Amino acid sequence: RRCWHFLCSTWLCSTRGDRMTDRTFHPAKKNEITSFSNIFQSKTSSGFRDEHIWISILDPPQRSPFTRVQRVSCCMCLLLCTMAINIIFWNLPTDSQSPVIIKVGSFHVTWQEIMIGIESGLLMFPINILIITIFRSIKPRQAQSKEKEQDSGISETKMAPVPTLKSLLKDTEDLVTCLSKHATNKVPALDKKLELPSDLIPALELVNGVIMQMQDENNTDPHWIYCSQFVFCSLSHLSESLGSVGENAFPSSADYKQVQHTIAQMLKQVEVICSKQKPQSPPPVAKKKKSKSCWLPWWFVFVGWALLLSISGISTFFTLLYGFFYGKDSSLKWIMSLGLSLFQSIFVLQPLKVVGLAIFFALILKPVENVESDEVQSLLAEKREKNKLSSGKGVP
Repeated sequence: RRCWHFLCSTWLCSTRGDRMTDRTFHPAKKNEITSFSNIFQSKTSSGFRDEHIWISILDPPQRSPFTRVQRVSCCMCLLLCTMAINIIFWNLPTDSQSPVIIKVGSFHVTWQEIMIGIESGLLMFPINILIITIFRSIKPRQAQSKEKEQDSGISETKMAPVPTLKSLLKDTEDLVTCLSKHATNKVPALDKKLELPSDLIPALELVNGVIMQMQDENNTDPHWIYCSQFVFCSLSHLSESLGSVGENAFPSSADYKQVQHTIAQMLKQVEVICSKQKPQSPPPVAKKKKSKSCWLPWWFVFVGWALLLSISGISTFFTLLYGFFYGKDSSLKWIMSLGLSLFQSIFVLQPLKVVGLAIFFALILKPVENVESDEVQSLLAEKREKNKLSSGKGVP
């Protein structure tokens, strides 16, 4: 399988950008794909949506195993941990000789307060990274979904509709309609819907005309090979439905036997045609490459929640314990350091992490992402399942 990359980097919208919706894209060359600007831009945009713990709450990736609830909980744990580390630092003796950096009236920020905020942010950063990495690396549990699919399949089998004369006419009409869509079959479209048992024979004669063409055409033509298989499966289905309907649904037993004999004769002819045709070898199936990402077992989610709740509980305990001994002035300084630590986490540490990883990938690794991500793989798998469920018959 070959893969092409098309670089857009512009709006396809009538209300934004240059307001153009029709553009021509050419496959990107390897040097364009591995260029610094392309990799840096893609890694930075995806990084702020997924790696930045605060911004990702607003717009997280849809298929990420790291849910929005877990992201909010990590932010709460980060806040409580920052409060505890700050309040423990403020138990240290105050440096009276620390220079004042910012002063507005009676309010001032010293160099010691700034250093405490920086040290607090650096200390809680590894704890935050550990919890986030656990939640991000957990493989989704799929056993329950498979059981649900099996249960739904069993329920669908139990609730399968009983064939009736109306469904038999509808299936015959669908068969003729599918054959008429391809010009090579030379099957005229039906003038009206099949409503009476007497309409079955004329419709089956149209199908018989296609069978006669199959006998005259080359057996190696892919169209006629697939067409014969399609007709054989459809006629087999009609034969089973006809047996379930019975002759009581027809005006007379002679009409029923005529339809039964016609379908049986056509089935024999198509079976002979299929036996003479050379089997088409299926396209080679590419071996699925093992994912390079390291996944944790699904039950590690309990480990992540236990670690998150324990750290939050311990942080809350120490915050309350030390907070009772602080006066007004120390509490204000503590709140100031807390604000500086949060500011540093939101606007300095997290963006630096995203930008640093983007530069590392762009300058050193230069990956060409030919292999789809797990999110794309899951979307494609869901599409395939939906197509399998919705496609009852194929058009030859």
